[in-house]
Amino acid sequence: AIAGKFEAQQATTFVENIEASVGRTGAVTPVAILAPVNVGGVTVSRATLHNQDEIDRKDVRIGDTILIQRAGDVIPEVVKVIQKKRPASTRKYTLPGRCPVCHSKVNRPQGEAVARCQNVACPAQVKGRIEHFVSKRAMDIDGLGTKLVSQMVKTGLAESFADLYFLNEADIATLERMAEKSAQNVIKTIEASRNTTVARFIYGLGIRNVGEHLATVLAREFRTLDALMTASIEELEAVEEVGPIVADSIVRFF
Repeated sequence: AIAGKFEAQQATTFVENIEASVGRTGAVTPVAILAPVNVGGVTVSRATLHNQDEIDRKDVRIGDTILIQRAGDVIPEVVKVIQKKRPASTRKYTLPGRCPVCHSKVNRPQGEAVARCQNVACPAQVKGRIEHFVSKRAMDIDGLGTKLVSQMVKTGLAESFADLYFLNEADIATLERMAEKSAQNVIKTIEASRNTTVARFIYGLGIRNVGEHLATVLAREFRTLDALMTASIEELEAVEEVGPIVADSIVRFF
């Protein structure tokens, strides 16, 4: 794919394995684990396969030689399989029926391409939701990187992004590589994030189908979080740019 002004860079490599990754919305995404290869000056060892339909359409198997491409900061993707290099030992891959993280049931709703873990308390989903919430374009809580969030979820310090606002310096200091000063800085950034906009907060909630732009539209229309939380599907659909799918996502979220 071409991303904006960036020219796509391509390379061939070997599919060592295919693993399922779980995101903040529960989406279970197949990821190709690759023999490391340089693509446009960057070493690539993973590439998304999007969903089971994509795997089947491109007929990607473990053991295949594939062509991958990358454009700018876009996640590397599999372009095609080099069929003439396919050995007899390749293995087909099917997404698991159970979440690879929490082992809850994975369900693919009728009419959707994405299969999802049904457990909202799945550690992978919790981690993803917190990472999204603290990101720069959401609540912009500097210092809460992936490793620190992972520790918080693993140790039970944070089971949701709301838990961040109940932490103190002593809690943070118990985590690996967190000295007293570092813990103080994290707490300061968490406290500073309380002074934010409604639009940023709505975006930070991570509601399915609600990106930055739509979060701004909703904030302008409803003005407060309480008003958005109690809005009906009909009230939401009356907002320009909000269709039935988005309205349903918002109502279901709250």
